[in-house]
Amino acid sequence: MKFDYVLCIIDFYPLSDYKIMNPDKYETGSGGFVWENLMPDEVFSHTQFHVYAAFSMQMGEEWAGSEFINHYNRLYYVRSGEGVLQFKDKKITLKAGHMYLIPAYQLVSHYCIGKIDFTWVHFQARIDAGLDLFMLYGEALSLDCNLLPHIENDFLALVELCKSDSPRSTFSRTKLLLSLLDPAMEAFEKSNEGLHSFRHQSLLPALTMINENVVNAPDVKEMAEAANFTPEHFSRKFKAAFNISPKRYILQKRIALAKQKLLLANVNVEQIAEQCGFCDIFYFSRVFKQEIGLSPSAFRKEYLLANK
Repeated sequence: MKFDYVLCIIDFYPLSDYKIMNPDKYETGSGGFVWENLMPDEVFSHTQFHVYAAFSMQMGEEWAGSEFINHYNRLYYVRSGEGVLQFKDKKITLKAGHMYLIPAYQLVSHYCIGKIDFTWVHFQARIDAGLDLFMLYGEALSLDCNLLPHIENDFLALVELCKSDSPRSTFSRTKLLLSLLDPAMEAFEKSNEGLHSFRHQSLLPALTMINENVVNAPDVKEMAEAANFTPEHFSRKFKAAFNISPKRYILQKRIALAKQKLLLANVNVEQIAEQCGFCDIFYFSRVFKQEIGLSPSAFRKEYLLANK
């Protein structure tokens, strides 16, 4: 196995914490020249993009994961070899010269056929605290990049840029990420629904409720009422959209929060369990190990050892 990677972790502040100045619709300049400004889009103008990590890897059959969920989006670019992404009701074959977009919170398995040489990026396209743009599209996307020669170079450049935390590197990472996402946005725009027709818009009220208070999240009945569904219909629609139940989605949000606190907060595991909405440390430890494969203490220890 050969790989080259760097992991970047960053905290975010709610969009509401920032003062956003919107321009007037019409403005005047010298000589009486009048023009009409392009006004900010409700979603796309306010989306915050961030690259978490970029990896360049050569893997064999050890590259295999069964029914796991990530709280970030992923982009894969395959240079050679072949692999498979298996969703609940859909299978995508990973092919050389193709790029793949996997939205956050999709239940997916993956494996390699022989060997695979690929580069991948973890990123967020945040609309609001905890809510991601590509969750609303809700479907993995495959793109043939053989006519887009810049794609491979952009992926490799992202790997290099993740080795620096300078302001310019952050700017350049975002620029490259947007360049990689541009063909995906073009594909969404050409679809029957178009860019502004999100597949899961009816679930937005429930997602917002969860993301605003992950620790004391609403129950299914409250979320269903917010979305104007019965609890049974809401649960079915939510699972069809994101391949996980509302309860497991909330659990994954809490696990993601716990991982951040284990890595960044200087508090004991029992306090973290309480801060992340778990009823007791024993339940927290059991669920965390089921989802991550390590106990909370072992997860923290492994990360600290890997970064000494």
